[in-house]
Amino acid sequence: MTPMAEHHEGTDAPADTPTESLPTVPAVTGPARVGTSVRELVARARPGDVLVIDELDLREADADALAATGAVAVVNAQRTASGRQPAAGARRLLNAGLTVIDGAGTGVLAVRDGAVLTLNGDQVVRGGSVIADGTRLTVERVVAADTAALDHLKVQVAVFGSHALERLEREGPLFFEGKGLPSLGVDVTHKVVLVVAASDDVAAELKSLRLFIADRRPIVIAEGAAVDACIAARLRPAVIVGGLDRAPEAALLGARVIALPSDAPHLTRLEAMGAPYELSDVSLAGADVAALAAHHGGAEVVVVVGQRASAVDVLSADPDTGIGAFLTALVTRRSSADAAVIASTYRHRHSALFVWTVLVAAFATLTVALWSAAGFRSLVTSVWNTVNGWFGGAA
Repeated sequence: MTPMAEHHEGTDAPADTPTESLPTVPAVTGPARVGTSVRELVARARPGDVLVIDELDLREADADALAATGAVAVVNAQRTASGRQPAAGARRLLNAGLTVIDGAGTGVLAVRDGAVLTLNGDQVVRGGSVIADGTRLTVERVVAADTAALDHLKVQVAVFGSHALERLEREGPLFFEGKGLPSLGVDVTHKVVLVVAASDDVAAELKSLRLFIADRRPIVIAEGAAVDACIAARLRPAVIVGGLDRAPEAALLGARVIALPSDAPHLTRLEAMGAPYELSDVSLAGADVAALAAHHGGAEVVVVVGQRASAVDVLSADPDTGIGAFLTALVTRRSSADAAVIASTYRHRHSALFVWTVLVAAFATLTVALWSAAGFRSLVTSVWNTVNGWFGGAA
């Protein structure tokens, strides 16, 4: 494979602007582990690996997951710190002691798992040949990217605010009054509602909420792509909203189905299987439609699982998606609860029947233990005979 330095030509990316010379550092060598999905890569990674990823502006949570594998280095085909947003992920990797080669180019993704890679300065070397030429991240370069990101975020916030106001003018009744929302088909008044969004983390979040779910038995509303995670957690969605092409047929037949505009190409599948559905023209993500509908339906609390977007994620998202998520969170704040907070603070509630059962069992166990002692049996027999004699029992 030929060297891949061409991606530096004509770029003015902030991460490249510092001219500081890199300190003399030893080369890092390890077997390659390649993946375009961080979650999938983390599952296969081993200590000592050189992880090859394809992530623009690596998220902080993803960086922590990569560092926890025990890898010695990360080679990113894209820019880990592009200057478009705060370089939290890049900073996490450096703080964990990993060597990071940034912007190595997509050709590095063709490296086979297990191939031995050496990271020497800005270069990625395999078998003595330079196969990629990127930028070795330093703290100074990450600071420069963060400085550029601040200016970029000011522009993003201004544009985002302008678009949000425009959308409120058009769809204010939808968000604040629930007009135009589809019917959930289930009564959520004064009920706990669990909205399950599709994400890489949804299975782990559902697992962390198992005590809360077992106690409160919420009404489950899921996006189609999250239904498999619900089934794995032994939850049956009462309503499925959006993402219907990724929902199992059995689940679609057993739940109320709400199709969104993005589901239009897949409606023939629903019709072929005979699954009734309601078609909504609301241009929001499925989880946002579900949260708004539950809120306006009078739910006691709405817990959204799998939707952990940061402010930067919202600003960087597609405008319709990001603004919709922001306005939904704003409107449902009174009834919504953070899934992570519930998972870390919830304590199991025991019913009165359970408590009395435990007390009776404990008393019975204590009685059996005492009765097995000969002295205790003699005492009980003596007391019984005395009391029996007082009331005219046989001698």
